[in-house]
Amino acid sequence: MGKNNICVIYDSDENYAKRLMSIINDDNEIPYNAQVFTKEKELDSYLHEKKADVLMISEEAYAYDAGRTGSKTVVLCEEDDDAQEINSREKEELIGVCKYQPSYQLLHTVMRYDRKDKIKRSGMLKAIGVYGFNNTKRILLSLALARVLSESGNTLFISFEVFSCLGNILKSESTENLSDALYAFRQNHNQFHKNIVNAINHCDRLDYIPEADCAEDIADIKPEEICTFVQGIGREMGYSYIVIDIGDCIRMPWDVLGCCDKCYMTLGDDYIENCRIKNLDDYIENCRIKNLEKYMIEQGMDNIVQSINKVQVKLNVDITMDDLWGKLPFNDFYEELKSTLNPGEE
Repeated sequence: MGKNNICVIYDSDENYAKRLMSIINDDNEIPYNAQVFTKEKELDSYLHEKKADVLMISEEAYAYDAGRTGSKTVVLCEEDDDAQEINSREKEELIGVCKYQPSYQLLHTVMRYDRKDKIKRSGMLKAIGVYGFNNTKRILLSLALARVLSESGNTLFISFEVFSCLGNILKSESTENLSDALYAFRQNHNQFHKNIVNAINHCDRLDYIPEADCAEDIADIKPEEICTFVQGIGREMGYSYIVIDIGDCIRMPWDVLGCCDKCYMTLGDDYIENCRIKNLDDYIENCRIKNLEKYMIEQGMDNIVQSINKVQVKLNVDITMDDLWGKLPFNDFYEELKSTLNPGEE
């Protein structure tokens, strides 16, 4: 990946600024060459002559002269509360972040911010919805989809399943989660994306939001609000794909499928999902899914029913939660999934 963009860092703490610069310049996945300034006159002189693609500026310097900031400006704050206060200003194109957090989280915030305009212009965002009656299989299929897509574009995974243990599977270090993100959304539908950066974690090219810690946060949100929430994140934070695990607590989950560009469903293989008939050996395969499809057709959702991709997910009993993410490509349904998804053609 080329490093053709310039990231200017200004902070009076020279050790911090140079350490951040080194991390940016040493990581080939970060498309920036970073330059550091610790004196105001040198910074102002540089910005007078040249344009920075991204300006990361300390909180005190921003407060001193907000006029020096541009359309791609990250304000490095001492406290989370200060960052949230900056993000609450609707008319200012600024992102406030706490400087004292893992470097990869801070830098991925910067890159998401830089990708936003490109994604908005291209209309690249695709929402991928996953539904099914077996919670474990649905989560496994959702994770597999997210992993495949993350190899070809900027991908965010959101699980609306209560108690999904997503944070355990992907080793979340964040103190914020989907409950915090939904709270920010309810407070301000238009600017909520600025207040959820601390809820977004990163794992092996994939961004994800840890599961909600309160079941009511999922049960109380309407399907149309989920659609607005997902589209807002994708539009404002520069994602190509958002994978949605449609959990059981969501009211009328088929309505969420309706706002997705592509839909997937796990097939059933047990006695309940495959209904027996009069105690004979004959049975209706995937009976519960057929009943769901019948209902959706009666509700005028024929086009959604026809668009659903069904995948038979076999659980590998030898795979533990600790190595689930790494073992996903070795599941027998993974290659089939890749062939049906064709992310390069999205």
